[in-house]
Amino acid sequence: MHNITPILSALFALFTFGLQAQDTFYDINTIQEVRIYFGSSNWDYQLDTAAAGSDGYIIADSVNVNGVNFPQAGVKYKGNSSYSASRVKNPFHIKLDKVIDQDYEGHEDIKLANGFSDPSMVREVSAYSICRQYMDAPRCNYARVYVNGAYWGLYTNSEDVGNSFAEDHYHSSYSSYFKCNPRNVMSGTGSSLIYLGTDSSLYYNYYELQSDYGWGDLIRFCDSLTNHPTYAHTFVDVDRALWMLAYNNVLVNLDSYSGGFRQNYYLYYDHNRRWIPTVWDVNMAYGSFTNTGAGGGGGGGGVTAMQNLTPVLHETDANWPLIRNLLSDPMYKRMYLAHMRTLNNENFANADYKNLIGQLRTLIDSSVQADPNFLYTYTQYQSNLTTTVSGGGGGPGGTCGVYELMDTRTTYLSGTTQLSAAPPAISAVAADPATAVYGSTVNITASVSNALSSAVYLGYRYKHTDVFVRVAMSDDGLHGDGAAGDGVYGATIPVNSLKMEYYLYAENASAGMFSPERAEHEFYTLFATITMATSADVTVNEFLAGNSSGITNEEGKYKDWIEVKNKTGVPLGLGDLYLSNDLNDRTKWQFPRTAILPANGYLLIWADDQNTTWIDYHTNFNLTLSGDTILLSDSLGVLADSILYQQQTQDLSASRCADGTGPFVDGTTPTPRAMNDCASTGYYVSTASDALIVYPNPASDLVSIRSEKSMQRVEILDLQGQVIEQRALSGDKQVQIGLERFSPGLYLLRVDGLTPVRLVIQ
Repeated sequence: MHNITPILSALFALFTFGLQAQDTFYDINTIQEVRIYFGSSNWDYQLDTAAAGSDGYIIADSVNVNGVNFPQAGVKYKGNSSYSASRVKNPFHIKLDKVIDQDYEGHEDIKLANGFSDPSMVREVSAYSICRQYMDAPRCNYARVYVNGAYWGLYTNSEDVGNSFAEDHYHSSYSSYFKCNPRNVMSGTGSSLIYLGTDSSLYYNYYELQSDYGWGDLIRFCDSLTNHPTYAHTFVDVDRALWMLAYNNVLVNLDSYSGGFRQNYYLYYDHNRRWIPTVWDVNMAYGSFTNTGAGGGGGGGGVTAMQNLTPVLHETDANWPLIRNLLSDPMYKRMYLAHMRTLNNENFANADYKNLIGQLRTLIDSSVQADPNFLYTYTQYQSNLTTTVSGGGGGPGGTCGVYELMDTRTTYLSGTTQLSAAPPAISAVAADPATAVYGSTVNITASVSNALSSAVYLGYRYKHTDVFVRVAMSDDGLHGDGAAGDGVYGATIPVNSLKMEYYLYAENASAGMFSPERAEHEFYTLFATITMATSADVTVNEFLAGNSSGITNEEGKYKDWIEVKNKTGVPLGLGDLYLSNDLNDRTKWQFPRTAILPANGYLLIWADDQNTTWIDYHTNFNLTLSGDTILLSDSLGVLADSILYQQQTQDLSASRCADGTGPFVDGTTPTPRAMNDCASTGYYVSTASDALIVYPNPASDLVSIRSEKSMQRVEILDLQGQVIEQRALSGDKQVQIGLERFSPGLYLLRVDGLTPVRLVIQ
């Protein structure tokens, strides 16, 4: 049974990873309150005028969200067919940070839809809720909207598919990003992904660029999809694409890529150089939009045609290359049909969707009844679950009832040749050992029946942001699978991380099956053990507090960084250690439990106040060029290492010399993730440091050291940090040291334990 919560698949939490922390603004159990205040009584005229312009926003006096006031927010009308200058209740796009940097629970954009083409008022919220069980999609609930104190009506409130969404779900927001909506849906190719040539202007009418760049990336995608579909797995997230297409078909969501206009989705080019599609604008799901585009015309028809919509719509149509070129691959087609079967069985064949919709209707009924600008009558609202309602934006004969469509469609789909074929059965999925040791191997096994022996696969990855690697599983008795031919399949894989994710897929000549069935969106998790680092095992080895031209992070940005080094000969887990720049808060940033430091190896952490760990690791504090503190400690605040540094030089690091053990030397040539280059001439810039003068340098038989401060001890060290000469002083400000017994080479000279300077002996 559905439980209307923001994440409907919470029951499967053991399989899911990194679900974002929930905020109340998209809580599906509550109705939000949004109050818009305009200083002028002709605000509707101003919004209509602005909608005809280039930007579309006017500045409201304030927008109040659940009692929190936001002055000077931007407000505009949004939508295509859902907006009309002659309509009283139009959809709103509110931009809280249009003038002032402000947000509500981290949200700057508020998207409010008016229920166009949906007399039932449940299509968008319920369809998104179902969608989020199988793929990343916007959250959505309801909001009561008031304008200048007057109740304007009940709206749906859907999450903006912008940079924050990409960051939360795709773990970056710096890459090519497109909203796929043609400017004129009645002409041209739509956002079909058909290759139109190398001239980017040919694509401008069909795709809206959301990022700073990306036309070249999009053109290459269209070219690859159209002309090189065999390599689709290298340039598109095939599983997410198959889920989107399966979802559109099962829910008859035709105001989408799958319908006649080929629109209403987003594309993001992720760090794996694959395009990820995102479902968007599902207010006309459940057959409210009936244009299939089949046969080159409008296609579609009334409720009967939608009830019996073929599960392989457009599978041979070159005008839908994403559908045709994926379904032309036999395995991808069986995966697609497996996803359709899962969607149909988990939501409609069991009538679960009715429980969800029933709870939504109970929540909103009084708000709809009181809506002075509702686009339909209350009677039409009440009847549109079971009966077609005339008028609005529905197809021939009106907007079909949600249950009227889906109850019959469920039976139809279950009876089709494609979905009725018996799939393999997968059970008893297990890992041996259940908790593996990092650096060893693990056997993943399962009982599989009704599958081709050569078509049982394991998909696994070492990091949530990685692409799943697919390998064959065998029933040969050699992969921890018991006896050969006993129906138990196994695969042996190396344990190269502390948290591995995996799923199984098997197929026969007619059908495929995933385990878990919602894979790749959900998966099994395997944890591994490792020797955990103590404060004695790890040291801060190098840092750069002014990076403007060196290495870049995964977003291509120059950020400061800290490098830690493993002083032991075994790999170590870092989850019990912390970094900080505050002596009063030594546990400011914790290494993730999955962080591994290779034997005698290095790990780089970006000190950029981002506090993310999806791809690279980013602390929740910055480094300061003028001087700061870096602390490495354990959970009790016991310091493993501490550095108090002074003014640094832009693009030069501070490094331990000797690597891992010696004192810090300022002005070194950066060597991120590698041994410090203590012999480099770039690591010491001046012969004066902290009012210390060393001369001559290079020196041959005698070196003079002069300081403005009293000196107590002078040491000469080799590059391994070993003291090979030391002299105790009595507050002297000048001393000379003979060098006759030193071999020519590079040394370090240190006074009173301060930062050493480079000394060249000839």
